Amino acid sequence: MKKLVNIEDLINWWLEKYHNTNLEKVKKEHPEWEKNPEQHTRDFYTTYMVTQKQHDEWEAWAKNYTKKVTGVSKPIVDRGWWKIYLNASPKITKTKE
Repeated sequence: MKKLVNIEDLINWWLEKYHNTNLEKVKKEHPEWEKNPEQHTRDFYTTYMVTQKQHDEWEAWAKNYTKKVTGVSKPIVDRGWWKIYLNASPKITKTKE
C-alpha cells in the first residue's frame, strides 16, 4: 500500500518559508477560521499569498516531496497533481511588472 501525502505538510512548507508561520499558529491567531473553515478559506489564502516565483518553487518542491513520500513515478504524480494542487497550493498575488 502506498503512503499518502499529508496536505498540511505541503501547506506548512509555503507558510513557513514565505510567511514565517504554520497552520497551528494560524489557527491560534484566527480561531474563527478553525471553527468555520469553509467560511474563511478565501480569507486564509488571501492573507497568505505568494508571488508567482514563490509558487513555482513550492510546486516543484511539492511534486518531488509527493513522489518521495508516495513512491510513485513522476508521470503518476503529474496525472493526479490537480487533486493535491487544489487543496494545498498558495494563492498567487498579482504584482505589477
